[in-house]
Amino acid sequence: MELKINQIILHLLDLGASEPLLSDRPMDLDADLFEYFTAVLERAFATDEAKNCRFSPDSAFAQEMAHNQDFVDLSRRIAGVIFEQMLQYPAIPAGDLAVVDFTADAVPFYGVLKLNYRPGYTHHTETMGNGRFSSMVPQRTLLPGTPKAAEAALIDRANGAVRMIEKKFQLDEKKDFYLSTRVFGCTEALQERAKLKAVCETAVAAVKEAYPEPEELDDVPPFDGGTETAVELMVCNQAVDNTISVEDVRTRMREAYPLAAPKFEQALADTGVREDDRVTVSPARMRRMESRSFKTESGIEIKIPAELCNSDDAVEFIHSATGGLSLLIKDVLV
Repeated sequence: MELKINQIILHLLDLGASEPLLSDRPMDLDADLFEYFTAVLERAFATDEAKNCRFSPDSAFAQEMAHNQDFVDLSRRIAGVIFEQMLQYPAIPAGDLAVVDFTADAVPFYGVLKLNYRPGYTHHTETMGNGRFSSMVPQRTLLPGTPKAAEAALIDRANGAVRMIEKKFQLDEKKDFYLSTRVFGCTEALQERAKLKAVCETAVAAVKEAYPEPEELDDVPPFDGGTETAVELMVCNQAVDNTISVEDVRTRMREAYPLAAPKFEQALADTGVREDDRVTVSPARMRRMESRSFKTESGIEIKIPAELCNSDDAVEFIHSATGGLSLLIKDVLV
């Protein structure tokens, strides 16, 4: 993905003040800041903690964005609404709010990045009559050390899609989201990792029902005879640039498991995953899906590429009458 940052404006949302400290113009970007915010945006696009949302028909923010082309004024309004929520609900943490005007693969976006403060210490040096001494003083407004926004909204200005990263905080009598519902007016959506889990679990369940395994392999932990590995690997193999198209998975299910496809499509619809959804899979999760780990009672851990788990030429899982599982590794080079 090619990112081009046009401008960034920074507003300070500190609960120690009665009102936010709003900037009147975008910040000056040097090479370090450009690299930092590029990394923040890249991570926000790649994480599977995000969920893809849409503005509800009565979203006040969507209407404001459609009619307000003044980037600075729009960013100040966003900061003001978030600060109002912070005053009303003290559980929402303070932080700096960076609003970014950028393009991703030439598509115009607004990025709203909330960089929540973290407590820490900084050094302090004083000079007195008998010399100079240094000490450490607490600092409660340190910014994140890693390029990551704890809360964020990436708004596609071309089609109105919103990629949301948010957390639940204590609002009134329960923990709930505020960014999607109270600030941007978006409809609820599943997190990307929840979508991936729904696709995999629904596919595995449908295949197991349509293609039952021999009874002697039932209830044998920790390996289920190969179905789960084979199906999850099939889902993983549909990924292009860390994105899995649900339609591609449906097509592959019809090809590889035709008896299971109708049940899969019906059950998947019940999970809230749409046919036209595209599920983002983080690189780390892709690596976990591409291999399987097994641990013996003595503590030896073995990691095997998923595609080899069903290959009798590479490994063999031997089930004992007592319910145990042995692993035979073939063609070992020493």
